[in-house]
Amino acid sequence: MKRISIFLLGFLLLTLVFSVELFAEKLFVHFIDVGQGDAILIESQEAFVLIDGGDRWNSVGETLVSYLEDQEVSTLDAIFSTHPHADHIGGLPAVMKNFNVQKIYDSGRVHTTQTYENYLELIYELEIPYATPRRGDEITIGDLDFLVLHPGENVEEYSINNASIVLRLEYGEVSFLFTGDAEKEAEREMIESGLPLETTILKVGHHGSRTSTNPFFLEEVSPEVGVVQVGEDNRFGHPHPEVKEGLAEEGTEIFRNDLHGNIVIKTDGEEYWVEKETERAKETEKEDLININESSPAELKDLPGIGEVLAERIVEYREIHGSFSSYEEIKKVRGIGPGTLERIKDFIVLE
Repeated sequence: MKRISIFLLGFLLLTLVFSVELFAEKLFVHFIDVGQGDAILIESQEAFVLIDGGDRWNSVGETLVSYLEDQEVSTLDAIFSTHPHADHIGGLPAVMKNFNVQKIYDSGRVHTTQTYENYLELIYELEIPYATPRRGDEITIGDLDFLVLHPGENVEEYSINNASIVLRLEYGEVSFLFTGDAEKEAEREMIESGLPLETTILKVGHHGSRTSTNPFFLEEVSPEVGVVQVGEDNRFGHPHPEVKEGLAEEGTEIFRNDLHGNIVIKTDGEEYWVEKETERAKETEKEDLININESSPAELKDLPGIGEVLAERIVEYREIHGSFSSYEEIKKVRGIGPGTLERIKDFIVLE
């Protein structure tokens, strides 16, 4: 009897270790720095999926192909082309020519540009299976289960941005929402649909434009992390201040390709970790940094996401409580949350 008990105990321990090892296998979501455009690689144990492919410039296609090769991609089990604007489909022909693409999911929204025509022609030439998912569809690719939140059936009635495919991916207790360039009208439709929106990690819509990520939508999504796919010094001024402030008020931690390069979020289904390729803001010379303990409101208001009101509150806090002794203490200023702190901390010193 004793031998049997020891055997059973050993068997149970072995099973537990094996189960833990299985659960420890991770999902990797790569937000690839392709400048002013979207390109997201999802890497699981059983599948590689690409959402969008950046702009049409040769340099973008080369960057994207090189990045996928570095991740040892040979076959893409699926590509989701959220909508036909060049900064989302421009680099996809380079991907289709260099990798074995099993299927393409497209919004089906017609566009008249040469970039869009070239993209479609290559799909037909390479005979890649093609589908147009709609709201409520569930798409399983390997061990990945996507829920389509948008668009609805009458896709030609939407503007091109509002025709974006919006996907929700759950991996254990961690979830991702990929929004393309969906704007206010699409966000309202998604809320009215009753489909689940609350999400751990949000791909911030339309590169952080004020046309997307509206407060009513952000309240429903309630993300812990927001990733903005945006190019350095872009001419649109993305991400817009309203979006940054909204995310900060929601307590969302913000990561941006223009500041952090390639961003990879890893998860085991319970926890997640954010890896940044670089801290571009840290390239700023130390003498150019703003001393938050000595600077005037006029100097502080130029920090990302601060403005005149928060600048005055920072100085007021100093006058009452003395100098800030840590970065975390800055969050005690009313209106400064984790997201705002993340944006400013590479531009300030506490000396």
